[in-house]
Amino acid sequence: MNQRKFGRTGLSVSELCLGALQFGWLNDAASSFNLLCTFRELGGNFIQTSTIAHTSNLATHSEQTLGAWLRQNASARQQFVLSTRMVFPRRSHTPGVSLDRLVREQCELSLRRLGVSHLDLLVCQWSDSFKPYDSSVSPMDELLTGLESLTRAGKIRYAGTAGFPPWRLMETLARSDRLRSCRFESCQKKFSLLEEDESHTDMGDIAHDYRIAMLAESPLAGGFLTGKYGSSVGLHVSPRARSLAARYANARGFSVISALESVGQALNATPGQVALAWVLSNRNVTSAIIGCNHSGHIHNSVTATGLELDETHLRQLNNAQKHSVR
Repeated sequence: MNQRKFGRTGLSVSELCLGALQFGWLNDAASSFNLLCTFRELGGNFIQTSTIAHTSNLATHSEQTLGAWLRQNASARQQFVLSTRMVFPRRSHTPGVSLDRLVREQCELSLRRLGVSHLDLLVCQWSDSFKPYDSSVSPMDELLTGLESLTRAGKIRYAGTAGFPPWRLMETLARSDRLRSCRFESCQKKFSLLEEDESHTDMGDIAHDYRIAMLAESPLAGGFLTGKYGSSVGLHVSPRARSLAARYANARGFSVISALESVGQALNATPGQVALAWVLSNRNVTSAIIGCNHSGHIHNSVTATGLELDETHLRQLNNAQKHSVR
């Protein structure tokens, strides 16, 4: 698996990032450990866990499971670029607690669960808590101040965003410059053949112009682009499947699936591999975050990193993507 430069940071990360959200939940410890070992053996060095900040029902299984594996594989910490995506609560759930204090406290808890001295990347999920409110200090300034404190203390190396609208990301760049604090060095957004729109173009331009790493979340549109759903009928067997149906089971969605199958036949690849290769062909994408249930998924995804889509393939996929929804 090839590696790509992570913006202006000097880090290099694998083209695929292993999303560990399911660890300790959908994947028990044994299967999670197997996934981590397989990912490592195939050249992967970028992992992202997730946690919810300050709630009575902390989603901590992801970090705890990865921490247990790291304790069994001591040398792995030096080989991996370790990231956690922190989801912030509504302001009403943390009355009187500044974002500065919240991000510092929750980062400390994440480090304890992972059993590490620092995070390479702390990703902040967009939240209404970041919007201005009746206060002399902007919530975003509070957040940036907290991240700067963590950076100075050696608790994190870099910070990134997830789900930020492009104009909000630009706003934070201006604020970090004014505060002379650490700035966000990555942006994370859902990105697939069924997600790309003008905001992706805007975010890509920002990433390129300001040397910010761009992470593609849900590159297979929640699994829809694997092609395992032949028709909308097959998308109603579970709550997750029904959610996919509501979002993607339309003329455009099945037009893209058909194009993926056609290109896949020409390249001896699966629709999912072609869809992932399309994401990685974007010049602004640094790494694509994949969620896997078993090691076979990782092998399939790594195979996709070696696919080369020519202009004819890209044109075919892009034309299908523009299919109107009816």
